[in-house]
Amino acid sequence: MATTTSAKRQAAAAAKRARAGVDAAAGVAENAAEDAVDQARRAGARAKRRASALEESLTRGAEDIAATVTERLRAVGVDTDKMADVAREQAGDLQQLIEDEIRERPLRALGLAAAVGLFIGYLAAR
Repeated sequence: MATTTSAKRQAAAAAKRARAGVDAAAGVAENAAEDAVDQARRAGARAKRRASALEESLTRGAEDIAATVTERLRAVGVDTDKMADVAREQAGDLQQLIEDEIRERPLRALGLAAAVGLFIGYLAAR
């Protein structure tokens, strides 16, 4: 009976050590997960800052290009304001033409839109 009690004690001690090991491993895993989440948050914040800086840089570049083109066109005698007004008017006319066509032939417009969507999907899949 002494050996069974001794064996029971040894088994209980081994189980206790195993539980302590599992608890320690769970703590390490939890800390690792928290560290990974923290690193992901920091990386996301860095990416957001870089994207914002890139957006600002591209916006400034586009504004500079537009100003340069406008300046050069005016230097050769082209009235860019008049060109912009004409373009707006033509865009409005085109929009009205498209709206009228859609109202007159909705199924045709739907089929055309589906065909264009399929074509773009085909190109995107390549």
